[in-house]
Amino acid sequence: MLPSALMGFGVRLLDPQKPIPGSTMILLVDVDLRNPEMVARLREFRKVSQRGSDQIFAIGKNDLQDELQATALGARKTITKPITEKVLAKHIEERRVALGMTGQTAITAAQAGAQAIQDSFDETKDDTPVNIDKISEAGKNIAASIADLGISEWLSTVRVYHQSTFQHILLVTGIACAFAQNTGMSNSDIAKLTQAGLLHDIGKVWIPEEILDKPGKLTADEFAIVKRHPMDGYNKLSSQGNIDPLILHGVRHHHEYLNGSGYPDGLSAPEIPDLTRILTICDIMGALLEDRSYKPP
Repeated sequence: MLPSALMGFGVRLLDPQKPIPGSTMILLVDVDLRNPEMVARLREFRKVSQRGSDQIFAIGKNDLQDELQATALGARKTITKPITEKVLAKHIEERRVALGMTGQTAITAAQAGAQAIQDSFDETKDDTPVNIDKISEAGKNIAASIADLGISEWLSTVRVYHQSTFQHILLVTGIACAFAQNTGMSNSDIAKLTQAGLLHDIGKVWIPEEILDKPGKLTADEFAIVKRHPMDGYNKLSSQGNIDPLILHGVRHHHEYLNGSGYPDGLSAPEIPDLTRILTICDIMGALLEDRSYKPP
């Protein structure tokens, strides 16, 4: 039975065995996120569901595992169980307001970010300096969007509107920015981390598209080419002389690991500053969330 408090919102129960109506704007998902079969069904649902649907996931209190799973499955917001009629109505109204009044904020910021990335790639191909002011401005827009609407809104927007390398860069940038904001980092460090996110894969401009877009695993030779991108990006940007050293470090070392097993320089924990460590974690998280074509051998 549908709670009476929700009737005024145009809310209705849906049959999970039938297609989602095209008019559906908000979906409340309340399922066992630790059930592999259910998670698989939700992943399949993401592929065929209406792209404009806004998903709210109900999860247990302080349940980080469910929070991460919900985010990976496309949640734009999570609410804590048990759910009362009043609380659910409040969250639905908040999402309606966001969709109607501020929904374009994330789209606009993502589009500006994608354009800044495209321009930086074009400038790199043309052997001209990357416009760091444009990268900085795009980073500010992304930070403002995430501060306003949250990371789930950003992730969902980027998944819908952008693909391939640009999607990955925008995902990583957003995750890094949200981490910095939620851990109380300074505005200066948020700006540096966001810019590092936007620039971290600029060296991929020299990787052939047939490798970047290759489905399945790469050969050892192909992966060796991919592994050149941090150093290639660093060499390009460091030659300009106007980019913060911490940003350059993140570009060069975002594939280094604390145990020294990363590349290109095999750095270990004492040699890796916090900004680069954060960027590395966010790079991995972004790769887990995206639909990446290539995979290491």
